[in-house]
Amino acid sequence: MIKDNIKMKFNKIGFDLVGFTRPNINHKFSKNFKKRYNEDDLPSFVHHNVENILNPKKEAPWAKTIIVLGLSYASSINQNTDGFISRYTRGIDYHKVMREKIEKGIEVLKNNFDNLKYSFYVDNGPVMEKALAQQAGLGWIGKNTLLINEKYGSYIFLGEIFIDKEFSVDEPTKDKCRDCTLCRDNCPTDSLETPYYLNYKTCRSNLTQEKGILNKSKEKLIGNCIWGCDNCQEACPFNKEIPKDLHTEFEPKITGNIVDILNYDRKEFPKRWVNSALSWRGMRVIQRNALISLINLDIRKEDYRKVIIKKMKDNSPILRYYAYKSYLSLGFEISEIQDIINKEAEVNIKKILEGSD
Repeated sequence: MIKDNIKMKFNKIGFDLVGFTRPNINHKFSKNFKKRYNEDDLPSFVHHNVENILNPKKEAPWAKTIIVLGLSYASSINQNTDGFISRYTRGIDYHKVMREKIEKGIEVLKNNFDNLKYSFYVDNGPVMEKALAQQAGLGWIGKNTLLINEKYGSYIFLGEIFIDKEFSVDEPTKDKCRDCTLCRDNCPTDSLETPYYLNYKTCRSNLTQEKGILNKSKEKLIGNCIWGCDNCQEACPFNKEIPKDLHTEFEPKITGNIVDILNYDRKEFPKRWVNSALSWRGMRVIQRNALISLINLDIRKEDYRKVIIKKMKDNSPILRYYAYKSYLSLGFEISEIQDIINKEAEVNIKKILEGSD
């Protein structure tokens, strides 16, 4: 009864999905994680505390239940810009939105229990959140390695509350992907060739977050993605008939207009971007991806030419590198930038201009 009441109140706070599970990880998930860890096959952003990831009781020895929470960010507004930005970053930063709702949820729990001990996470600790979500009945981990819910699809943000109170747990969700291969078939970089395994080394979403100068292979794989990639989600049949626009906080506020992005001041994020989930990486990587996108789009336009020349004067040698590279790739006149070239001292850039890179 208490559990049902808590779920109802969490729904009123705004959570679309609420589930309860024990603080342990299913053997199938832990075995797969260990294998990838031992083979050095995990992205750099995965939390370094592997022991705690595999055993939530080590992270919180006092925990008896984990409440797993989900928020839908599905939107009916489609982007029609030359650069692509993933849906999850177009609205207000989900970390902030989820934290605020979780804090309200904790007040609900405190009203039900004296001396409540708790901790909570929003993509910020050693927590295998998708595994816990499947165990808590929020959905199943699909062939694209994302959590899929039959009602809300895969456009779901997750958060977790560890508490020292014991509840009955919810039934884990069974896999419903069956023989579908649409995510694999629509992955532009073939990063989903093996079902339930993502090759992060070629995944566009991961590549757009890497820093520095990328090799030519990675540049090509990025396509026109400024940040992230949603191809596997767009192809998923479970995302076709789902409720959308459930939370005004996730209403798209930023777009992938390449010229606008390259005209932004790197040191001062535009107001619409300040509270987005991609602002943590900084504008340099985003503008670098915009310049790479121009190379891959291979479209000569006057507004592209102007903004590329502007970036040749940027303080960042990485952005200057890609400005020159995109300018040459698009076949604009070298004579028009000769004065800028004469002032350039960066070795990597000189290699481009000499045709040796």
